[in-house]
Amino acid sequence: MELKVLNNTLTAYSGRWETRLELPVEAEILIPDYLPAVFKIVKCRLEPVVLHNDLTGARWQGDGYLRCTVFYQSDEAGARLWRTEQKVRFEKTAELPAGRYAPGPAALGGETEYCNCRAVSERRIDIRGAYTLSVAALALEEQELPASLSGCGIEQRPLTLCGVTPAAAAEKLYTAQTTLPLPGDGEAILEIGGVYVPQSATVQTGQVSAQGTLRLEAVWRAAGEEEFTVRQKELTVQQTMEVENAAEGDTCCCWGEVLSATLTAPETGRGDPELTVQWKLHAELWRPVHSALVADAYSTECETRLTMAPCRLLQTSAVVEETALAAAEDDLPDPDTEVRGCFVTLGPPQAEAAEGAPQPAVRLGGRGVAHVLCADSRGELTCYDKPFSWQLPETWPGVPETFVPRLSAAAVRVNSSRSGGRLRVEAEIAVHGMLLAVQSCEAVGAVEPGEAFDKGADGPALYLYYAEAGERLFDIAKRYHARVRDLAAANRLESGPEAPQTTAEAACLLVPAAR
Repeated sequence: MELKVLNNTLTAYSGRWETRLELPVEAEILIPDYLPAVFKIVKCRLEPVVLHNDLTGARWQGDGYLRCTVFYQSDEAGARLWRTEQKVRFEKTAELPAGRYAPGPAALGGETEYCNCRAVSERRIDIRGAYTLSVAALALEEQELPASLSGCGIEQRPLTLCGVTPAAAAEKLYTAQTTLPLPGDGEAILEIGGVYVPQSATVQTGQVSAQGTLRLEAVWRAAGEEEFTVRQKELTVQQTMEVENAAEGDTCCCWGEVLSATLTAPETGRGDPELTVQWKLHAELWRPVHSALVADAYSTECETRLTMAPCRLLQTSAVVEETALAAAEDDLPDPDTEVRGCFVTLGPPQAEAAEGAPQPAVRLGGRGVAHVLCADSRGELTCYDKPFSWQLPETWPGVPETFVPRLSAAAVRVNSSRSGGRLRVEAEIAVHGMLLAVQSCEAVGAVEPGEAFDKGADGPALYLYYAEAGERLFDIAKRYHARVRDLAAANRLESGPEAPQTTAEAACLLVPAAR
């Protein structure tokens, strides 16, 4: 008798591919005449702004610029801070190993490798450094596996894998405009930035509608003053983005980032300055899948050789919309030091081992650096870098290697202060996205019938088997090459997909031989 096999194609997760690309920096900044000369370099930081991020086939291409921001102290009386910047363009390409990858943009991260910044003269700043950009993609594997077997006296134990698979992803640049009042004339803008806080996302055929809030913040110093002033403003944004292959029923994971902000004075000289913000929206779509496979099989008529295949499918462990509090504290080198302000650089969220848990478990966390601007008793400004870490309180069973975070993190609130001779920084971290877990199991990859059993007339027609509680009926029938339905009927047990598949208690079972 011929064995008939009905196959099913499973899109399985096969790992994470990652590479690191170096972005070198050789920049020169000339201080214009309308700004004061350089007395001291306080801080230089490198930030990548990726404008295009495209993963097609097994090739990644990206371009954008490194924003080199320099804070310097002027030669004027008092500890006055000024800011200047330079943009260093880059274009990068990376070849991935042959294979299939999750559609859409790659996941990006990175860190400053080194940054040397010096004032060559009062009007010229020289920057030499490098930024390491990490590019990561989810690798997928198409597996053609048996979903159902028939003929040849075959008995099979079905397996249904439920999970999610990447359906689509897209990024798009947007521009938002609002007004931002500033007091007086002659103020020095030190920083304008912000974060995007997602609120809701709706998926329709071919498009995603996302709503969120841009939390914008401007830091400036009034003319002739040394103190910093902070002005915040929230702007509700709603955008509809075309996403190829998007379908109703997909789960959407959205996050965004503010790339740049420009403050322009009104042409008439009246009214508030206009704030123009360029920001990027990122959307990932995950589609639920249900794959019918065969977990085990045997024949009641002949020997069978099974080839097992490992299967890995992603499952949604949690949709994350949480905030975490982080703090950094240290002694100040000078008891008269005055804390002027702080900004934060964050690393990517990741799954970390949960310390102190009774069973192996993970928490979501990450690391960051607080850059604290301080003025000493002589009026000189210094930037102290204080590393810190943060974690969300919730835990998930498992080890970090079995989780795939698809998350973004942004500092939505930062406070810096001193208490006595100690410096303290507090940050509120907003975390958005999904935490995926890798479900690993084995399924039948191939079945090969062998020699037929010798069913002589003198063979036993019935076997007795003393089963323990919790034994699988399929495994008992397989031991004797019997039919599962005959085993259930002989012992007056329920049969069928909805019936219990294991023994409820220890018992002596009758096992009819297959004829």
